[in-house]
Amino acid sequence: MAVSPVVIKAIVTAATDKRTWKAVAVLITAILMPIIIVILMVAAMFSGVESANKNLLDYSFLNAKIPADFNGEQRAAIENMREWLGELGEEISEKENGGFDENLVKAAFYCLNFGGEIDDDFDYKTFCECFENVKFKQLETALRKVSEEFPEYKISGNLSVSIKKVYDYLEVENDDGESWI
Repeated sequence: MAVSPVVIKAIVTAATDKRTWKAVAVLITAILMPIIIVILMVAAMFSGVESANKNLLDYSFLNAKIPADFNGEQRAAIENMREWLGELGEEISEKENGGFDENLVKAAFYCLNFGGEIDDDFDYKTFCECFENVKFKQLETALRKVSEEFPEYKISGNLSVSIKKVYDYLEVENDDGESWI
């Protein structure tokens, strides 16, 4: 099928005309702009979530001042976590040569309990023992032990990712020499 010389001439003329290029650019921009805006919104959302999560870690581990605009439920969750981490820290210090990674224990405890409730008779010693001789690479083994000892915990696939983030946070804060629970 041959293309008519008139059509070829029209294409060449349109391709060399600045008005045609501007129209094509506006059309492409109109098509791509919603996609770009969605990508920017998602990136901003994740950035805000990451910042909020770091602030919660600061409030819980570094005893940073809780903002006045936090409601009672938010304050209670942070204060409970501070108290529980203190009790967990006491158990960890009693088992100084316990053969476990303190940051891993605290990261897992934080991720399993933040915003929840635990009983006054919670067995911190048994919780720590689930992590004896466990390195971060063996986290799944420790979580399996935790679920056996504490059936109230629901261990999900996303938990390992959350624990890794808190663990990395604790490693950095510990390296900075700041005082944390």
